[in-house]
Amino acid sequence: MKKAYELLAADGLIETTQGRGTFISARQDVIPTGRKEKALKMIDNLLDELQKLNFSYQEIKTFVDLAIFQREEKLEDFNVAMIDCNPESLAIFERQLTFLKHVRVARFLLDEIMADPEAEKRLKPFDLILTTSTHYSELLGKLSGLKDKLLQVAVSPSQETIIEMASLSPVQRLGVVCESQNFLNRVVARLKSLGLVAGPVPYLFLKDESQLPEFLSSVDVVFIPPGYQLQRQKENMAAVQEFTGRGGKVITFDYQIERGSLLYVEEKISQLLNP
Repeated sequence: MKKAYELLAADGLIETTQGRGTFISARQDVIPTGRKEKALKMIDNLLDELQKLNFSYQEIKTFVDLAIFQREEKLEDFNVAMIDCNPESLAIFERQLTFLKHVRVARFLLDEIMADPEAEKRLKPFDLILTTSTHYSELLGKLSGLKDKLLQVAVSPSQETIIEMASLSPVQRLGVVCESQNFLNRVVARLKSLGLVAGPVPYLFLKDESQLPEFLSSVDVVFIPPGYQLQRQKENMAAVQEFTGRGGKVITFDYQIERGSLLYVEEKISQLLNP
């Protein structure tokens, strides 16, 4: 009994004061009831708000886990490889993952990986490898040894892009300014699915930007990749102003990882960090 008393006193858990006897030390790290109740109330309020946004409890748990991992800096050593057929989409997908502040993202073109005889060795250091559903089977055959790391995600135009496209008429002359043939094909396929075009669509690649004034004179609506500005070159500013002045419309074709796929990626990252 005396030994236990001495240990408690040494740890500062009890104190002895002349004339007052022995009592529990006020220096203990005990959470005050009011502080705990306040924390629980804050959590309840947060859960209510997230449920209003139609997130499930599993999704909320994933968000919280990832937020804690970021605070604990566990994400600093987490590496994600993204593979797609065009650089425009890769830039879009990378932007979607910027909420994971410390995750390192590397971009690879599909043709580059398929032509690399040591593709598996090159991608092995990555914790996750993301690609679109369109290219998943092709990559799975190339990267069979990395099957557990390879995830397929569904992609589609953003809601804003869909609304903009829905306002168009088949009589309008549509055109595309982009960097790659694959991105052009993606835009044209969507336009055809909406019945907005039937034949070839005029286009201009960024490497031919000096021809922009002539191109704009032949179209009423032009689609561009996210982050691109038509008036990048001073010599084209007058042509862009003339285009918009006559009612010409510029639409950003924003292609995104769908919400369900993005949540799946987040959950996978959480599982890998907290096995």
